[in-house]
Amino acid sequence: MSLRDTVKDWLKEGKEFKVKNPLCSKRLVNKNLSQILKLLEEDSHYIAKERIKFLIDDIDNGNLDAGKL
Repeated sequence: MSLRDTVKDWLKEGKEFKVKNPLCSKRLVNKNLSQILKLLEEDSHYIAKERIKFLIDDIDNGNLDAGKL
């Protein structure tokens, strides 16, 4: 039995799969990084540091997944 057949059997049995897309929205990441760059250019290092933490949290929590507007 192939993997494909096994997966088909699982689906027939009602097994559910939670799939997570590992990609992030390039547009949203670029927007955030541009804002952070502007803060660094304005010598707002502490605020830029906090924005970087928020960006990392957003990526980890899926808030910047591809396809989100």
